[in-house]
Amino acid sequence: MKIRCRKSKKRYLGQKNVYEYDAFSIGIPAKYHKDVDSFLGKDLDMNLKIEKNQIIIVLKPPRKRFCKQKNPR
Repeated sequence: MKIRCRKSKKRYLGQKNVYEYDAFSIGIPAKYHKDVDSFLGKDLDMNLKIEKNQIIIVLKPPRKRFCKQKNPR
C-alpha cells in the first residue's frame, strides 16, 4: 500500500492567481472494497497516530448528536 501525494492547483480572480496545495490519498486494496462500501460518500472523523515506525489511521462516522428541544410541547 502506498501513500500518494499530488499537487492540486485552483485558479481564482479571473485565472490570475493560483492556489496550490498537496493532496494525499491512500489506495484501498480490492479485498476490502466490500467492507468500505457502507462508508462511501459520508463524512468521517479521522484520528492518526504514529507508533514505533507505524501509522495508525482510524476513520469512523461522526457521532449522532441528539439535542433537547428548546420549546417542549
